Amino acid sequence: MKEYKFDRFYYSEDESNDHYLSEIEDLSDDIFVTLYKGKMYCPLCKGPQLTLVRKEKSSFLRTYPNQRHVEVDSDMCPYECESASKTVMERYIQELREKNKIESVLEAALRKLLKQSPSDKVIASEKGSHTKNPLLIERIQSDKTIMKNVIPHYSFKSWGKNIPKDQLLIVYGKVYVGLKEKSMINKEGEKINQVYIHFKDIYSKKLITSCIKPLRVEITEGEYYVAILGKCFTNKSKGYIYYNLKVNSPTRQSIVFKRCSD
Repeated sequence: MKEYKFDRFYYSEDESNDHYLSEIEDLSDDIFVTLYKGKMYCPLCKGPQLTLVRKEKSSFLRTYPNQRHVEVDSDMCPYECESASKTVMERYIQELREKNKIESVLEAALRKLLKQSPSDKVIASEKGSHTKNPLLIERIQSDKTIMKNVIPHYSFKSWGKNIPKDQLLIVYGKVYVGLKEKSMINKEGEKINQVYIHFKDIYSKKLITSCIKPLRVEITEGEYYVAILGKCFTNKSKGYIYYNLKVNSPTRQSIVFKRCSD
């Protein structure tokens, strides 16, 4: 079973689900046990307790064994489903690409994810939005049963070593968008100017990650709600590891911006 790996949790002490893995992963065992053990739950249904798993290269949250999720608004909690594998994700996104639906699903996913985060403004529903959960992939098996998988999704607040590498996923959240132009030499040996989108912490303006600005995407600097379909990949330079973002193709459909003032 490929259980879902959480990067966010509901904290029973302050009754908020706006808590992230980055808040706890570097705490000492004593402090973690005192402040958090037994107090972390599924961020959506608040049913099963979560436990912190620390590994050498990454950390994550998962449910305790034999604990079940509970219904949310009369529907099953999506996190009871298994996480979508690389193969399932690639096949699903190819189907969306052929139907020209990547952008609409991504917009619906952003609305859904912001609704789960009380600190963020919820983007109003638009005509044509999906009635089913946009974070679930549904497939009909040979025996006519419906298999459901959760699309891996991570907050910008969790971006870094704990994000799965070279796997299609959604990264989302409220960020400050900056633009930076660089001169470079292309494959033909010509000097060109390339514009990069820098995603920064909304308060500190510290750089989180960046990507190449898709062609024909018009955007100015400022605060945005963002959802991107893409992959995390590492780049080592001068002894430092950078966690960059490669936007899925077609890039213009795979990145959604909503100004915070909208």
